[in-house]
Amino acid sequence: MSVLKEPLATPSRVRGIFRYLLQKKGQKEKREVLEKILSPDELVKDAPSGRPMFRKTINQIKNRIVNGVHNIGLLIEEEDEIAINPSLTEDSINPQIGDQLLPNTLATLFFASGNTDEEDFGLVCAWYLAQNIYDAPGNWEAIQNQVSEQQVGELLRMTNSTLYGQMDDWMCYMGLAWGHALGGKRVTVPDPTLYIKRNLKNLFNDQVGAKLLIREFIDRLAKKCPLFETGKFREIIEINIGGRQLNYLSTSTAFALFRLRDEGYIQLKRESDADLMILPKANNQVDDDGRISHITWQGENS
Repeated sequence: MSVLKEPLATPSRVRGIFRYLLQKKGQKEKREVLEKILSPDELVKDAPSGRPMFRKTINQIKNRIVNGVHNIGLLIEEEDEIAINPSLTEDSINPQIGDQLLPNTLATLFFASGNTDEEDFGLVCAWYLAQNIYDAPGNWEAIQNQVSEQQVGELLRMTNSTLYGQMDDWMCYMGLAWGHALGGKRVTVPDPTLYIKRNLKNLFNDQVGAKLLIREFIDRLAKKCPLFETGKFREIIEINIGGRQLNYLSTSTAFALFRLRDEGYIQLKRESDADLMILPKANNQVDDDGRISHITWQGENS
């Protein structure tokens, strides 16, 4: 079962467990000790036995076998101890930067590691990023209507507001969306700007000033996070809701790239005799600004 369907497994709880273990000697702790630190007796004396919030959160992010497939997790459990998975990247478990990188680490474990337990979550996130950012469904009622209109109810199985709440929390934590108040109510926007910005260094192999064909950049992005165009989750979604126009990016990806350009992180250029990709704006309008062949990374402190 994925984090989409386990409302007790929230980003804040996952982060709390990870941050504690990150600073512990050996990055491990006895399960009983960890339970009592994160769910003190005084706070759970009237709660169901077994500390379900702690237990269910741990179960969602540890190594486990699902239908015969070994899903790599953030944590491992051995006998009476819980530890950070030592097979994660060196940066991911670095006490100085591991917490900062946790949204990326989780996105990789959820979507790009072959984790069969999170496939339904991947499809839901890819579907949301495929919506028109300028008119995206921003709450549970609007999500219901859009799912019905696009006839993807059986594919996504977004059957209640709890599932939407999990999608909202996790996508915002990973930098794939953000929320704001409108008319006194929360509205969510499918905007992956933060996720892409955090990963520019990796996508450009840490080479400031490096220039890539925009197609190559998108392919690298999809390989790292297959929620994006040409990624496996996005391709399934586009088969079901209708593909993008030829050579077009989705408005959410285009919007993110325009924001990163305006903030000085990247340059977007059109060069003669080079294949173009189209970055549409509101109402799917395209101008010369949105006909792009190359992208250049300007560095993290531009």
